[in-house]
Parts: sequence; structure tokens; C-alpha cells
Amino acid sequence: KNLKQDLWGNYFLEIGNTKTIFACHLDTVSKGQVDVKHVIDGDYIETDGTSILGADDKAGVTILLWLIEHKVPGTYYFFIGEEVGCIGSSAAAKDTDRFTEYDRIISFDRRDTCSVITHQSWSRSCSDEFADALAEQINAGGLSLSKDDGGVYTDSAEFVSVIPECTNLSVGYYDEHTHSEKQDIVFLEKLCD
Repeated sequence: KNLKQDLWGNYFLEIGNTKTIFACHLDTVSKGQVDVKHVIDGDYIETDGTSILGADDKAGVTILLWLIEHKVPGTYYFFIGEEVGCIGSSAAAKDTDRFTEYDRIISFDRRDTCSVITHQSWSRSCSDEFADALAEQINAGGLSLSKDDGGVYTDSAEFVSVIPECTNLSVGYYDEHTHSEKQDIVFLEKLCD
């Protein structure tokens, strides 16, 4: 509801007046469109093994929708084409005038339950001070995230020349892009809170 679309097909919504962008991506990796048969196994949701789960990045979408529902101030970006080269975010990042007003972009698109990413692929994307402060705030809710310099690459990395602090947070999925992918539901709920 009330989402806008930018010139490149990404969706966004602004709540309040902040210097924070929360980001996720709308695509997943799959060889074809198939029905996903969900299986609950303790604290995890997975599939019956005939498809991927798509927690990369349905988990990120879930977090952004929860934050929006709870009216947490921020600019929310739902990027297209992350899995095929960050198509939506790379196009948007070229609109430097639009994004220079932001101090931070936080992507929710990292495996495991422990990372605040400081480096994506080949370079630093956020400061240790920012990563430590963000981890401290999140960990007050009962989680155990810490700075991690082993990030791969996601949409927030496209903004490193425009936005000072660009990170990616663990959202609790494992074995992404495979038929054994699973999502830690308890962690996802705690991260939302």
C-alpha cells in the first residue's frame, strides 16, 4: 500500500524524515516457477526438497514489511534484479542527487545469524564504528550479531560512493539458492522485533 516506483522499477516507501534506507530485493534464484511446499522442522522452515525456499530474499522482504507495519521511520527500498547483477540498485545509485541526503543503507540479505557486514566483495562498505553500534542496538533485543568483513555483494554495495555507511545484516537463512535452503524463523522474528 502506498508504495511508489522509481524510474528503474524499484519500489520504495518513505515513513517520516530520516537519513536511513532499509533495503531488500524482490527476486530469488530458481530455474523455473514451481510451487513451494513448505516444511516446518523445529525453529526452521524449509521445503520438501523439490524447490528452493527463496528466503534469499523473502526474509528481507518480511523484515521491511514488518518495519513498515510498525511505522518505523525510514526509506524502504525493494530492489529488482539483485540476483542477476544488482540491476535495480545499480541504476538507482547513479541518481546521486537523490541519495546524498542519506547517512546509511542497511540491506537485509545475509546468510546466518551473526553478521553486520563491513566489507562487500573487494572493499569496505561501512565503518567498524557503525557496525559495532548497529550490532549493539540489535543485540539489546537478545541477538548476537557482530561485525564481519567477509561479505559478498548485495544492493547496498552499489551505494558506497554516495552513502557513507552501507551494510548488510544476517537474516537467518542458510544454503541459499539450493533445494536444502532453510530459514531460522525464531531468529527472523527476533530480528524484526
